[in-house]
Amino acid sequence: MPVMMKMPSRAEADFNVCVVESRGDADLFVCEVENRAQAREPGYWFYTDTRAEAEHTVFIIDTRAESQLNICYVQSRGEAGWRVTDHPLKEVL
Repeated sequence: MPVMMKMPSRAEADFNVCVVESRGDADLFVCEVENRAQAREPGYWFYTDTRAEAEHTVFIIDTRAESQLNICYVQSRGEAGWRVTDHPLKEVL
């Protein structure tokens, strides 16, 4: 279940994420969902403010070169999911 918490520093995060505008630069298309119960697929992310509720912690960075995962936000749940099928984080998320 992709329940995420945004962290204020790299040291506190499980991995670094870069939000990209171009779909071609994304590893994963993410649709932000409204509650934990909806966060059941890799591309359906729910953000929490509580560390105990988070499955993963992420640090949002500005450069793709330093990221471990490039995401592009999409509006439709039907679009959410992996674009890069052999991504190293696929087994984690």
